[in-house]
Amino acid sequence: MDLHGAHSCEHCSKLALDLADGRFDSTVGTNRLIFNFNLHDLQQAHTQGCLLLAPIVTSWLTWNSSLFSQWAGREGEIALLASVEYHFHEEEEDEHRDCDLNVIEGMGLWDTVSRKPIRMPLAGEFYVITNKDDAASAAIKSRPIAVNPASKETFAQLRENLHSCLRMEGIHSDCEDTAGTYVPSRLLKLDACSQGPPKMRLCSPDKPTPYAVLSYCWGGDQAHKTTSTTLAANYMNIQWDSLPRSIQDAIQVTLNIGLEYIWVDSICIIQDDDVDKQREIASMPRVYNESVVTIVAARAKSAQEGFLHHLSTTKYKDRIFKLGFKCEHGTSGHAYLVKEDQYNYGESDPIDSRAWTLQESYLSKRIIRYGSKQCSMTCQCSLSKPQIVDGWVLDQSYDAPNIGNIIFPRSKLSISSEDIAKWKHYYKEEHGTDPIEFNDTEENDIYNDWRELVMNYSTRSLTVPADRILAISGLADRIAPAIQSRYLAGHWENHLPGDLLWEIASASLALRPTTYQGPSWSWTSVNGSVISFDYMPEGAATLKVLDVDIRLCDSLAPFGAVKSGLLRAQGKLAKVRWNGTELLLLKGGKTLPLANIHLIGCMVPDTFDEEFMRISNHSPSPWDTLVARYADAVGADNAKQPTPYSEYDVYLLEIYPAGATTSTGTVLDGSRGLILKDRPTERSEQNPGVPRILRRIGVFGFDHHSSRDSEVSVHDWEAYTYNQRHCFDDYELEEIAIE
Repeated sequence: MDLHGAHSCEHCSKLALDLADGRFDSTVGTNRLIFNFNLHDLQQAHTQGCLLLAPIVTSWLTWNSSLFSQWAGREGEIALLASVEYHFHEEEEDEHRDCDLNVIEGMGLWDTVSRKPIRMPLAGEFYVITNKDDAASAAIKSRPIAVNPASKETFAQLRENLHSCLRMEGIHSDCEDTAGTYVPSRLLKLDACSQGPPKMRLCSPDKPTPYAVLSYCWGGDQAHKTTSTTLAANYMNIQWDSLPRSIQDAIQVTLNIGLEYIWVDSICIIQDDDVDKQREIASMPRVYNESVVTIVAARAKSAQEGFLHHLSTTKYKDRIFKLGFKCEHGTSGHAYLVKEDQYNYGESDPIDSRAWTLQESYLSKRIIRYGSKQCSMTCQCSLSKPQIVDGWVLDQSYDAPNIGNIIFPRSKLSISSEDIAKWKHYYKEEHGTDPIEFNDTEENDIYNDWRELVMNYSTRSLTVPADRILAISGLADRIAPAIQSRYLAGHWENHLPGDLLWEIASASLALRPTTYQGPSWSWTSVNGSVISFDYMPEGAATLKVLDVDIRLCDSLAPFGAVKSGLLRAQGKLAKVRWNGTELLLLKGGKTLPLANIHLIGCMVPDTFDEEFMRISNHSPSPWDTLVARYADAVGADNAKQPTPYSEYDVYLLEIYPAGATTSTGTVLDGSRGLILKDRPTERSEQNPGVPRILRRIGVFGFDHHSSRDSEVSVHDWEAYTYNQRHCFDDYELEEIAIE
């Protein structure tokens, strides 16, 4: 990124960032820099077309066309304000403490008389960067984008930082010793050549050897993949030209950082051998965690693209602005504002949308990430996670919320005194207080992080939807010792039945999978984004889980795919009927109204299939829009017109009763639970004494309506809310099974 062509006009030259002149207001959580640049100056900059200031003023005028006339006569008392993001040094306490300047979140106006900001929308979002040899570099840590990620300088910096981490030197003093004992089943052996590409072959080392791992987007089937047919030949030699560019680039990085082995899934797993795949996937936590480093091809959408080619900075033409910067001790430097349509520290790359790559990064001790704006190295073997970059923003973060709490330094975490001490240290740094007891506060916090992880993971895409349970299995393996509970197809036994109340976002509803992905009570059974888990204090539930029988596809992969999962429970089961206009409770020979078309949002489906559309109308869209969405989901050529169903019977299984108190102290106005339907059974299965077997198709909540809908009469509203609140009264507990 060339800063020599940055815009700097007579108006910009009057602007100077001065951290000593900033105002920090902790009551509103903002940091403000006030420029010696008044409203009259802004009018001139707008009139004369300053590339930096004119668009900002135009945005203000769009909001308030009389802005200038409003302050007529006081132009000299109204100054330009910038709301900025600082990174304060922890050891400093007063409001003018030393800090690093990262981002300008927007610009507005400041009344110098009242010393208050003028209420108005802020305009303009900018990253703040400078050159490494500029006097301002001590306060501005972000650098121009390094265009060549394969430069000698970048490789040298990576080698130096990697070796410092391995030797636990300097900022890596609390990094983890990486002397591992694990040997992957197969590795790709690399032999550098003085001229031409390196030679490669598969090998099965008989002792631990340092190796790298590649995390990348496949982007479709891989012609080079190892199969039962090509396995023997790959142990002899693999042709350079047969490999896609991302793997070629990863090999170049591996050799340049001083390693001779790399693990690549498409090559080191026999892709047409289901047994080998299951066992290698089960080994992934150790494969990634015991590697020296994981190379993340973040910017490549497919294996064919590669990631070492030059970065493009053409989008920043006419978007870089040069300002003055007042440094400590009176020296002057330069700050460069880089215009972004929307700044985002967690800037996403193609790899961030893929499900498999989430656990690959979190299971790794060290990551070299090649993104669309920078190459970075992060040491996840340290709780402080020291990081270096070749340019751009230093503090980029790609973690799911609070995920650091559950990714411990060791691949097989045991609840030892050392691990507890590490966790307590991290907890206090994050929350500012000491935790109470590990088996109480910490375990619940860790489990909440698991929920956050599942919600993050479920938004990502899979080429093979049936991999939904597999692509998170490594993280389940990693967290299991901390949770100390049996893993059940994406759930943990200690947190049932509450976690059965997961919900899929309506915008991501899909048809029910035709290939088995998991039991219907598990979020792994369907596709779409999990947006919530409904968990309440122990003892609040009326549903009692008696047993869960999970049958694994591979006994050596306890966190992997399952053949079946039968959950036996004891609870209150009510039969209801949707007749096209009302939801009716069938109780004691009577039909009691529970909801009409305007309140049916209390019924939330798991999938967007024709059958459940008939009772849901979960979306606020009218019926014809639902029909159109259904046609899109199945394909216009295959779509048949679903028609409103006159009557459809399902079951409501109560998990939490009306009157239960949530973990936040809220008292439920109505029950929450699962929507179930009968599983089609053969006559031979309908034996006395065998629990009824049902399938989950959604969730319900009778506590979601705090006020009457305008389309519902007072009489009907009172009837609905009363019947919802007392829906499960007088029902006896019965034993059921959900598959």
